[in-house]
Amino acid sequence: MNRLNGIAAGMVAATCIGAALPAQAAQPAVEVDWQQTPPASGRVVDGAVEVVAPEGGGAFPLVTIVRPEIEDGPYAVTGEVRYQDVHGEGYLEMWSVFPDGSRYFSRTLEAEGPLAALTGTSDWREFQLPFFPGQGTPPTSLEINVVLPGPGRVWVGPLRIGALDEGGWWSGRTGGVIGAFFGTTIGIVGALTGALVARGKARRFVLGTAWTLTALGVGMLVAGLVALVTSQPYAVFFTLLLGGVILTAVFGALIVRARRAFSEAELRRMRALDAH
Repeated sequence: MNRLNGIAAGMVAATCIGAALPAQAAQPAVEVDWQQTPPASGRVVDGAVEVVAPEGGGAFPLVTIVRPEIEDGPYAVTGEVRYQDVHGEGYLEMWSVFPDGSRYFSRTLEAEGPLAALTGTSDWREFQLPFFPGQGTPPTSLEINVVLPGPGRVWVGPLRIGALDEGGWWSGRTGGVIGAFFGTTIGIVGALTGALVARGKARRFVLGTAWTLTALGVGMLVAGLVALVTSQPYAVFFTLLLGGVILTAVFGALIVRARRAFSEAELRRMRALDAH
């Protein structure tokens, strides 16, 4: 059971990360056209910035947006990127600078989706650099960079900066809360049921809980497929699909293991009675 709980914890962590991804951005407040705004690094080719990194890689600043027209609330930089022969995991980066001098970064370092890292070769795809500030003033500037750990070639299309439209069944921020709650709850339930099975106790509770959570997992898979078909934001369908896989796989396996463990415990108990 300890191995099973370890698998669950690792997959739950992935769910929390996936759930934190935001929805699509609304109409942009600022647009950066490279034909009109020369980039700080690279060169403009067919309306996109081309950045070529040497063997040692490097950080390549693209543009600094001073006093962007962003109201207090979630915002994001969006656009399209393609890359070729990128060694290691590179990323797009946004630094949000606030009046008090504080600086916070957003980076494309996920495994997939609009926050996916830059690695290998990819045709044009969408990217997103979101930020969820607390209550306070908007940023005084946004710094957009390309960072590559090794050699590679990256093209970045025109940028759009604006408030996040957190439409869909829930917002990216709410998805993060759901992921955190989900991870904590499943961790506690997994530890409790694992301990009970190891002691051969509470058979009805353990199996009832496992069946309930397995059924919930199947329901989440169905809901996730519906969300995917109806073009819900990434934070919605990814959370549902991965959560459904976790629940059905982990607690479906728990049903089989628990039944075997309880049967063996009952058999040992009967043998002990016969011995007396």
